[in-house]
Amino acid sequence: MLDIKKFRGLVAGSKYIFLLNLADKLFSFVIMLLLARSFPPEVYGQIVTLFALSMVFAAVFDLGLPIFIQREIAESKEKASAVFSRVFTLGSMMLLFYYPANLIAFKVLYPDISLSLFTVISVMIYVSFLVNLVNKSLSGLNEFRNQFIAFILPRVLIAVFFIGGIYYYSLSAPALLSIMLGGLFINLLFALAYLYRKKVTISFSYISLNSLFRIIGISIPLGLAVIFNFLYDKLDLLLISKIMDYDSAAYYSIAYGLFKSASISFSFLLVSGFTKVAELKRDPEPIRQFFREHAQVISVICIVCTFVLYFFAESIISLLYSGKFSQSAFVLQILSAALLAMGLNNLTGVILNGMGYFKVVMYITLYALIMNLALNILFIPLYGVTAAAVMTVITEYFILVIEWFYLVKILNSLKSKMV
Repeated sequence: MLDIKKFRGLVAGSKYIFLLNLADKLFSFVIMLLLARSFPPEVYGQIVTLFALSMVFAAVFDLGLPIFIQREIAESKEKASAVFSRVFTLGSMMLLFYYPANLIAFKVLYPDISLSLFTVISVMIYVSFLVNLVNKSLSGLNEFRNQFIAFILPRVLIAVFFIGGIYYYSLSAPALLSIMLGGLFINLLFALAYLYRKKVTISFSYISLNSLFRIIGISIPLGLAVIFNFLYDKLDLLLISKIMDYDSAAYYSIAYGLFKSASISFSFLLVSGFTKVAELKRDPEPIRQFFREHAQVISVICIVCTFVLYFFAESIISLLYSGKFSQSAFVLQILSAALLAMGLNNLTGVILNGMGYFKVVMYITLYALIMNLALNILFIPLYGVTAAAVMTVITEYFILVIEWFYLVKILNSLKSKMV
């Protein structure tokens, strides 16, 4: 049975993480909702397709740096400035590779979409990556309150100008998304200011080619895991838009977005959890306890959310997106079956990464990607978005089973070495 006192303790200890995740998911949800309601399904399908494409390439050049920087700072806070200087510089340099590669893929795959729309979305995704690097540094310092404050004001400004742009000026999609880009730059500056207040600054004295190559060498397994995860997460949408049409991509994106948004109910527990696991330094018994407590809470939350998404799918879609996206309801019902697996495999993944077993997570996500890609290529031409939803359910449970198996095996091995 769920220990209510422990549940309250976990939630209270993650208050600002919960508020940040709630605000982030709610903001993204509202912005995409406004775009969906303001433009035809084809245009909205183009927008979500470009978001997926840019996020895949951002993941390719992510190199696992966000996870790496949080873990390194959590383990040795006195070296935070050195770690941040090297990682943030390296992350900024990746823009030189990210944009040209993304542009080539865009020109080859989606030449019928506006270049201006692509450019705004592409730059926006990269600035989000830099913001994430700074936020992960703050997470390593347990500075979650400052992350929340740095996030809120820019989002309020974006919301005001975004809503005004839609209802008073009828701005185009690229113009509206440029407002978001400006807000992200402000968020980046605020987050950097909070790091500076914690005496974490960028100094070129910490940076050398050897130090940068060392980081790349250590974080490559993390980076590959991120790439595989994002490819698995986004390739179905890209395949739908290419094999079928942008309307179908829009229908699937609506359902998948609602499914992923449900993670707000538990993901706040895992942000601080990563830092806690890293601080435990592979001590098996405290990690087992951490897993048991968080698994109970996450399971209860996911089961409740699954019930809501399945039985109220049509009402949710109709209320939020109007009748033009009614085809998304059945897809959402299918995806709801994967919510429990998503919650628990996020937990097992956080624990494995927090313990430093990056290669284990990398290989598991690779196997999941290969399986998901093969099944989607085989079944999407036959069954459309329904097939993509079913493959997502299968893949989430596949990841959960394999990660749980390896976690138990690793913890048993660590325990036997301590005896």
